Amino acid sequence: MQNQSESQPKTAVLDGDIICYRAAFWADQDGIEGLPERITHDVQSWTPVGVDKVFIALSCSRKDNFRRNFWELYKAHRDVKRQTPESMEYSLELIHNFDVIEVPHLEADDIMGLSASSNKGIAVTIDKDLRSVPGWHWNPDKEPTPKHVDLWEADYNFHKQWLTGDTTDNIPGIWRYGPAKAEKLLKYTHPRNWTAAVVATYEQAKAKDGSKYGLEYCMQMARCVRILRDGEYCKQTNQPKLFELPNSWGYR
Repeated sequence: MQNQSESQPKTAVLDGDIICYRAAFWADQDGIEGLPERITHDVQSWTPVGVDKVFIALSCSRKDNFRRNFWELYKAHRDVKRQTPESMEYSLELIHNFDVIEVPHLEADDIMGLSASSNKGIAVTIDKDLRSVPGWHWNPDKEPTPKHVDLWEADYNFHKQWLTGDTTDNIPGIWRYGPAKAEKLLKYTHPRNWTAAVVATYEQAKAKDGSKYGLEYCMQMARCVRILRDGEYCKQTNQPKLFELPNSWGYR
């Protein structure tokens, strides 16, 4: 639901990971000599109308990602050598001709999430996971203009993915708990009780081997799928503020 009270920011933060990968794969097929022009074209075509300032977000290395501190299997299934195009290094070099943002331990998703949720920038990416963050978003492949994602929609998407996990990033979630089940649970639960419902579902569910999921695993899944929002990163320590359950629940 678009919130007209939130004016569209004049700044955009683009998903540099995807821009670089797409352009590099293209260069591997069509020739590296055209890569500078391709990068410039892609940045321009991903810039929303009315934006005055553009930043490019790039991820830290996978081994330095803060999610690896509590879930070492995060994205560990990806074959980096097989997935990385030959032109990737040159593509990254070219993207640095623009205003690039790189933050220790964070992914491009987190950088875009922090910007969008603070209403300082439009998050521009084709990755639907960003819709778990409130704020202005634009998918240049599917949408004519940016749209505003309100807190209800963002929290709904976050809790849904917390239940189902994300096979793309090697986040298992609850075994055999797909989108249909998650949507049904959230639909019949009041939004203020979504977190409690998800935790209860983890406590009652069984893993593939028949064992019970513990609270630690439940929170590992939450923190893996949680894209950082405004207030969830400390600039003084260069560390994220991890998602926690309410103090009143007595878990900590």
